[in-house]
Amino acid sequence: MNDQITVEELEKASNNVQRLFGFIGERRDWVLASDAEGAATSLAEAVRSLAVVVASLTDSDDAESLVVRQPVKLEPSGRVTAARLTKFTDFIDQLRMWFSAHDGATLPEGSDGIIHSLQASLAGAIEAVEQLLGPAAPVVPESEPLISGDLGPVAEVDMSARLELDNIASRPLLQIFRGVTELTPEAISMIDRFFAKQGIEMDGPEKRRFHDKALKWIKGTPEGQMLVIRLSGLSGKVEAYSSYKPRGT
Repeated sequence: MNDQITVEELEKASNNVQRLFGFIGERRDWVLASDAEGAATSLAEAVRSLAVVVASLTDSDDAESLVVRQPVKLEPSGRVTAARLTKFTDFIDQLRMWFSAHDGATLPEGSDGIIHSLQASLAGAIEAVEQLLGPAAPVVPESEPLISGDLGPVAEVDMSARLELDNIASRPLLQIFRGVTELTPEAISMIDRFFAKQGIEMDGPEKRRFHDKALKWIKGTPEGQMLVIRLSGLSGKVEAYSSYKPRGT
């Protein structure tokens, strides 16, 4: 791994984040699709995490004083979809992992303007997503169970809850049975306990579908990273999302 980030790499990152900010900023007054609130929340979290990593690369303390200019709003002509927001989140997570892999790298001379532009775009994206999300949804009485599109009826969801899964040799989460890679009984138990603790009930087919999803997430965990499963229930529907973070953090 090079110990210096190039100007070209910084410019590419800044331009891509600026395009993402432009897309969300232009549509910050639009309505989210019915299944997109959780995806928007995940995007906001991902952008905040990337902003922290970028700030750690510079000695500048002026991140709080960034001047953010939101783009001109587009007249609403549709809904912002979960698929689009999820793609943005995947991109931001990949960019965060790339910057994290260059922790301690030397920034090129004359890159202050690029970094400042990148930080402004990140701050603007956070602001735009928060505006897109709008005010917090009203609390639903306990007598009205929240219904999940994927995971069945729930009583309550703790959106701060996280399940961290680290597939290491001393505690493997995957095993091979008759040539097929599958979750270990311990991994299945950890996942099921996590959802049970949140009051999420799943029938047999739903549980198997989520186990398959978790298997794909674990298999796709980047080297040196660990899987983090989190929940969102802002829209009244529980959805599970994956992200990754460096092992040991």
